[in-house]
Amino acid sequence: GFQIGPLTVKNQEFGESVYEPGFVFVMAKFDGVLGLGYPSLAEELGTPVFDSIMNQKSVDQPIFSFYLSKSKMPRDPEGELLLGGIDEALYSGPISWNPVTLKSYWQIKMSSIQVQGALNFCPRGCQAIIDTGTSLIIGPNRDILALQQLIGATPTSIGEYLIDCARISSLPQVTITLNGVEYVLTAESYVKKELMGDHEICFSGFQGEDLHSSTDPLWILGDVFLSDYYSIYDRGQDRVGFAKARHTRYATLDAEMDR
Repeated sequence: GFQIGPLTVKNQEFGESVYEPGFVFVMAKFDGVLGLGYPSLAEELGTPVFDSIMNQKSVDQPIFSFYLSKSKMPRDPEGELLLGGIDEALYSGPISWNPVTLKSYWQIKMSSIQVQGALNFCPRGCQAIIDTGTSLIIGPNRDILALQQLIGATPTSIGEYLIDCARISSLPQVTITLNGVEYVLTAESYVKKELMGDHEICFSGFQGEDLHSSTDPLWILGDVFLSDYYSIYDRGQDRVGFAKARHTRYATLDAEMDR
């Protein structure tokens, strides 16, 4: 068995990685991958961790929730994975639910994604995978190329798209519509800032990749989206919920005042 906080998971199988191709494994600061998708996605013939937790009745509700912090301030809340519940201090407003369309990844229907005042990249609807393990928002190459042009991002030789940091405040919003609810991303959210030596470099938070899909065009809504929206994964009712994440210094204090 192994422990996550106060939870003990008995007889959990895991796969050991012995060959790790790719630069990310050299650079990344993690020791492993905790799979939280549906059992059909598991690499090993075994029970995924959250299924074990549900089977062993270790949590009150068959749900887990993610809060991804945007802040580096010491008093701000850090990122949080809550197994078996929802942390009301970390979001505000209502939770909007989306039914899972394919029980593999956490996949839902996306009605549209559009750049302010411009075309919709998903006119006949798309599918979107909600994935905390992907840092950017990923979409079909053709759509992402047009989107990069609309936000003024220019390609580099290594496939990254750069944005002039001085222009962030004047860049358009990107709006994603899921189940009738609009989720707005400002440039502050979709532009990633990196310090290179003593100067700041700004990257686009969108990346092109043609993902295989038997249905509609497939997108991945990764951390660029999930840093703005608290996400709840409900295995009991096969649905994903979103609410506006709180990113104030005194998140818990705000929650107390709302009550």
